[in-house]
Amino acid sequence: MKKKLVALVLTAVMAASVFAGCGKKEAAVQVVDFWSAPNQGQYDYWTAKAEAFNETKTEVNGKVIEVQVQQMPETPSSEAGIQTAISTDTVPAVSENINIGFAATLAQSGVVYDIQDEDWYKQILANRAMETAVEGWKIDGKQYVIPLYINPMAFQWNVKALEALGFDAPPATQAEYEAVIAAFVAEKDGKMKDIGVTHTFYRPSLIRADQWWERWYDFQMVYQSYNGGGDWVTGNTLSLDEESTKKAFEFIGVLGNSIMTGEITPLWTLDQVPVLFTINAPWEISQLKEAGKEYGVDYVYGPTIVENAGDTAYSYADSKGIVFYKHDSISQDEHDGAVAFVSWVYSAENSAEADLEWLNVTSMMPVRGDIAENETFAAIMEELPALKGLAEYIPNAVPSMAHDKMTEIQTALTEAGLAPYMEEVLNAEPLNTPDAAPYVEAAMSAMKTAGELE
Repeated sequence: MKKKLVALVLTAVMAASVFAGCGKKEAAVQVVDFWSAPNQGQYDYWTAKAEAFNETKTEVNGKVIEVQVQQMPETPSSEAGIQTAISTDTVPAVSENINIGFAATLAQSGVVYDIQDEDWYKQILANRAMETAVEGWKIDGKQYVIPLYINPMAFQWNVKALEALGFDAPPATQAEYEAVIAAFVAEKDGKMKDIGVTHTFYRPSLIRADQWWERWYDFQMVYQSYNGGGDWVTGNTLSLDEESTKKAFEFIGVLGNSIMTGEITPLWTLDQVPVLFTINAPWEISQLKEAGKEYGVDYVYGPTIVENAGDTAYSYADSKGIVFYKHDSISQDEHDGAVAFVSWVYSAENSAEADLEWLNVTSMMPVRGDIAENETFAAIMEELPALKGLAEYIPNAVPSMAHDKMTEIQTALTEAGLAPYMEEVLNAEPLNTPDAAPYVEAAMSAMKTAGELE
């Protein structure tokens, strides 16, 4: 009797299993790794986007795509972290935070997809009205990057300090700049001391050769204003103009030992900001607002210094974007899933709102051709006037060089030229500018060697 009962139970279980097998089989899950920039705001943004996309249960090649986000490593740099990931088979399918110079390195190594002929890419361009904006991102005639944001860099001035020195606007020319520095020297122990301003310029990275990317901000933007927007490297030739390079070095040299090189973070949220000016960090605009700092009252943006009135004030375009990695460790399904995710974020239905959320979270301008006219962005422009102040510098913002040895070239500039020059500068009094000529000569020679340039 027991044997019959067991047999009946087994028969029922087998029948239930067969019946269950006749139902719809759940699709397998394909995990897609996405790396965000190494800061909390951008990580939070992309995590929220991934969670919203994952809820759609989008299937690609018969698999449900599940996007997982993590911050890319930042020590010693995010670029180094990506290169390590490539060599150790841990690279993600897709990441943001890629500038054109590093994109050239990746393209040269064949580890990123060229995307200019893909229909989904063309649709993203149309959805964000950015067909013209991507022209400057071409590398050997191909497109590897979807530009995400653009920050035109500018000088950020302490309004209270300028007013105390008798200036109602930031300096724009070399003569005006030197006049402000002379006024600071005269009032260092007077009006400047009274409001807690101890130094002219905050720039710890000037003596750090390992922070090669900082040369975009403290060297490139100044050099380009003196040189009319000229490139560092053209093809495989070092195209730096020696005289303009000397002027860019001495722009810093005139400040002497009034430069602050000790780390203070976040500097501009202090009750008394201890410096006259810095290079702006657009991603701090929301942070400054939360700290009670008002644009035009506590801080204001000023142009890159030009030699003569009427010269164009060029600046550096801190602009980065998204790439898709091509690697044996990334399956076709994972790549296709990454494309599906990014296409969803920047679809016709989602792109404007996605870019608005980006702007709200990061205070960095999304690369869109319609941002001034699109009503989606009108409210935030009114809420954050600093964005309006920054937007005027977009037309003359120049991106970094598109060269696969960009890291080596910019490191050599600091190691052989700028850092040794700073040793002399920091031992000089303001307005007693050390001659930069020998340091520039050494830097240019080292850059040619490091970049294998003519």
